[in-house]
Amino acid sequence: MKKIVFRFWIINFLISIALFFIYRIVIATSEMVDGNFFEKLIQILDLVLNIGFTVIYLIVMLISSFALLLNLIEKIRNNFYLSLLTFLGIPSFGVIFIIINLLNDIVLDNSTILIKLAIFSLIYLFLTTIEFLLFRKRIKKIQTDK
Repeated sequence: MKKIVFRFWIINFLISIALFFIYRIVIATSEMVDGNFFEKLIQILDLVLNIGFTVIYLIVMLISSFALLLNLIEKIRNNFYLSLLTFLGIPSFGVIFIIINLLNDIVLDNSTILIKLAIFSLIYLFLTTIEFLLFRKRIKKIQTDK
């Protein structure tokens, strides 16, 4: 059972690292518009903010990944809802928080700096949901084989 939990943890950890690097590549390839000094300064600040978001994104994803290790505890692993929380609790909270802030920024300032972060957070949540479903299927299969 420990091997299964560690295997899913490693997969989640690798997904987190891969999404982090893809997010960094997307930020690095964003186009810079030629303009006056003020526009260039705004673009540099946008880049610095996005780099800060990537660091926060990586930290949250790693904490979320380590939360999967709570499935080593039998009570949590055998309870569907507690296991669901270990997989999707932190990512769901993060996505809700980011989307609320994104909608707030769009309504008040018409700024869209959080769109890339929201998209990558939704991708991570989707992949973690699939991983959870596969994990539950594997656990159910092992429990019925006993």
